[in-house]
Amino acid sequence: MSTMKQDRLVKSVELTVLVHATEDEAKVRKAVLNLFPPGAEPPAFEATGLTGYFGDPLTPLKMTVKNRRPATELLVNIVRRLNSLDQAAFMDELPQRIDETKNLYIRLDKQKALRGLVALDVHDAIRVKAKLQVPHGVDPVEATRRYLEDDARGQP
Repeated sequence: MSTMKQDRLVKSVELTVLVHATEDEAKVRKAVLNLFPPGAEPPAFEATGLTGYFGDPLTPLKMTVKNRRPATELLVNIVRRLNSLDQAAFMDELPQRIDETKNLYIRLDKQKALRGLVALDVHDAIRVKAKLQVPHGVDPVEATRRYLEDDARGQP
């Protein structure tokens, strides 16, 4: 569907991650930035101080990519860089990953992202929330699957 490509799949992407007291904030920031495609211009981080359960300082970092083109490119880059097992799991889990308000959720391994790898994870993860732009009446799961599969086929 060429119209889907022109319309872009994603309206915005929100990336959030917690920096624990034992972690180097610069490294956590680098892990998040490593998710972006080469040449992308990531937005600035928003940082807030919190206190954890045991009184340790936590710093939530948040970044929002607000424009469709860079947001869609970020999501496609993340999915494309998953290994084949994670890609298969991600596609199988699409119905559970998309909520009723057309948000797509992914959790990525923070440590692997620091090394430039993209892998699914559930614990202490970089959280990705993509706001999908799907035409009215179209199933967001099927539209996302079709968009990502078309993108994969279009790659050299």
